[in-house]
This record gives sequence, C-alpha cells and structure tokens, in this order.
Amino acid sequence: MTTLILVEDDDAVRNAITEALTDEGHRVAAFADGAAALTFLHDHPATPLVLLDWNMVPMNGAAFMKEMAKDASLARIPVIVVTADLRVEEEASAAGATAFLRKPVHLETLLEVVVRHEGGASATR
Repeated sequence: MTTLILVEDDDAVRNAITEALTDEGHRVAAFADGAAALTFLHDHPATPLVLLDWNMVPMNGAAFMKEMAKDASLARIPVIVVTADLRVEEEASAAGATAFLRKPVHLETLLEVVVRHEGGASATR
C-alpha cells in the first residue's frame, strides 16, 4: 500500500483529513510544513498523491510546488490544493496543481478526488 502525503499547518484540519482518509483505508503521512514533506517525498518518490494547503508559513504552497518541480521524480506526482482561499486557484493551477478543493472539504468530495487522482499524474500536468 502506498502512502498519500498531506501538508497542512492547521493541526485540527490535518488530523481530521488524516482520520477521514485512514478510515477509508488510505495510509497517510501528514506534515505540518512543506520542508518536512519534501524530505519525505525525496525518500519516497513513489508517493501517489499530495494534498497541499496553500497558505502556510514558512513554505507556502507555491514554494512547495516550485521545489517539487525541480525533481523529475517528484514533478509527476499529482497535487491537490486544499484551501479556504479561493483567490489562489489560478495561481495553484499555473503552478501545476492537478485539482483544487475548498475548505471545509466535504468527505465525499475529498474521497472522490483522491481516488480519481492517486496513482498517476493528471493529463493537465
């Protein structure tokens, strides 16, 4: 079983998403910051999917995706941006995001998007 990556700096949101995905049979590696997640990804490039909060400190979603793009083995991993800030959808898409979910995320929507995108890059990436 492969591990999905969740990068979310809000403890409550990170725990809720992790629990929801775990309850549905997914293995999740959750990180509070982008740097730690990137370290994990370099060690586990077969990761099928990244769920990424956009507005984080010190490394925001744009910086995280820029770092992913520098490594061909990571650049192919689909990234689903999960954020409450709808103003970043265009920026996230331009950075290569595969999909965009608005917080608060409905469980059915989250699961549908995860299943649709895990295991392969989107045609748009």
